[in-house]
Amino acid sequence: MVKLIFLKHYRYWLAACSGILLFCSYPNINFYPIAWVALVPLLIGLDKVDNWKSAFIVGYISGLLFFAGLLFAIVLLYPYANIFVTILGYVLLAAYTAVYFGLFSVFVHHLRWKSGILYPLAVATVWVSLEWVRGWLFTGFPWGYLGYSQWNNPSGIQIASITGVYGVSFLIIFLNAGIASIIIHRNEWRKELTTVGIPFLITVICIGYGVLLINRNESTPKTEVKVGLIPGNIKQIDKWNSQKFPEIYRKYIRLTLKAAQEKPDLIVWPETTVRGQILTGAWTNYHNILSQMMNSNGDIPMIIGATDPDAMGDIYNRVISLSSDGEILGKYAKMHLVPFGEYVPLSDFLPNFIQFLPFEPGKSVEILPITKSGESKGVKDSVKIGTSICFESAFPNHFRKFVKKGANIMGILTNDAWFVGTAFPELHLAMAPLRAVENRIDVFRCANGGYTCTIDKFGRISSSFVTPVNNKDYVISGISLFDGYQTIYTRYGDWFPILSIIVTLLIFSVKIVIHKNTTRIQT
Repeated sequence: MVKLIFLKHYRYWLAACSGILLFCSYPNINFYPIAWVALVPLLIGLDKVDNWKSAFIVGYISGLLFFAGLLFAIVLLYPYANIFVTILGYVLLAAYTAVYFGLFSVFVHHLRWKSGILYPLAVATVWVSLEWVRGWLFTGFPWGYLGYSQWNNPSGIQIASITGVYGVSFLIIFLNAGIASIIIHRNEWRKELTTVGIPFLITVICIGYGVLLINRNESTPKTEVKVGLIPGNIKQIDKWNSQKFPEIYRKYIRLTLKAAQEKPDLIVWPETTVRGQILTGAWTNYHNILSQMMNSNGDIPMIIGATDPDAMGDIYNRVISLSSDGEILGKYAKMHLVPFGEYVPLSDFLPNFIQFLPFEPGKSVEILPITKSGESKGVKDSVKIGTSICFESAFPNHFRKFVKKGANIMGILTNDAWFVGTAFPELHLAMAPLRAVENRIDVFRCANGGYTCTIDKFGRISSSFVTPVNNKDYVISGISLFDGYQTIYTRYGDWFPILSIIVTLLIFSVKIVIHKNTTRIQT
């Protein structure tokens, strides 16, 4: 009986297997090699499926299991929101994102090619197209891109400097489809050798390219800036308690003075550490404490995340650059806000689910100037920093704009304290190595309640970590200045997924034309 049930529903079991295997390749499990075969069961389950509805259900099951595991941390937001709201948000988001797996399966079902090298090429093209759409539609939700599973596999992600993270996703699904094809057509396996052989060869070439590129650049001379990253690791519930702020503020002051003894060129505080009125001087007492600290620091400029109102009373999530004497040198306001976390979409029709005044989005990409002390000449050298705030670091096309505009270093300032004890802080970290590789630029992360570290231009963690569970107070690390060479991805952005969309549309346009002509001839 059990055997009969399994055989009757084997496609669903295979789809479930893919969802679970894919989940295991992401944080916190991080078994990244399994991503290269995780979707093989799903593709086998789609072979000779009866109709598009069945294909959609098979794919949807796989996607639902994957995203249900990946996004479970949303449920644990209940200390900061109503438990029913967090459960509803979790269910709706998992249900929505799983739709893309269902659509993928429908497209695969309708492919003209069921074998040969065109099959894995078409499958990979469709997958990348849908990933890009998911990262754009309804403000975009790019969590769980297939390429992010390889964040701790530096050799496997170097092609991202050409294609963005989407090229890594393409490579993974390309190999998955090749393996699935030879299993499906195992009785004619000789004909399918090229179907799996070409993806395997291209994968080996891309990984080999990564190894050679990293080794070749090991001895390249570097001009470094020494950064001090002070996450603070303040509990989110305490950040909301205004009576706790004096204690929190004193902690950042104390840690900054301690870090300054190691003479960094720059000190960084994370997202929404203070109110902008402290930095402008409107809140005199707190501003005076900041001024005294900076006078004691020994000529060290700062980058600080702040909740900053403008003259009209609109509130922005900003990063503010301070000179060593406390003068404001520049500001950048977060442009890509978190729906229902920092603002309410369709606010005229929906209730305000967030428990504070919503932020206004920033209008433009701004580079923040800092100065560093020249070690040999005793002069001030100008350094330009691009800063991505929290959720923005998930969007590769937005991140690259800072580099294209002239940033020497990229920083990610974030508050991940909402999700302490879950996989989300590490999932957020997993995106930073891809951003570094895409633009061949060093990146620092300063994360309250998350992973604070520096990352080199090859996507490797280049410093120790401050995490929510270790006892480190701060990170002091050298970070190399950008060499000025803009990658293909920096210059041209999402050309690869856009090309994939064009190819996908051509594939199915040709199929529709052929189907109509065939129908006309038969009638």
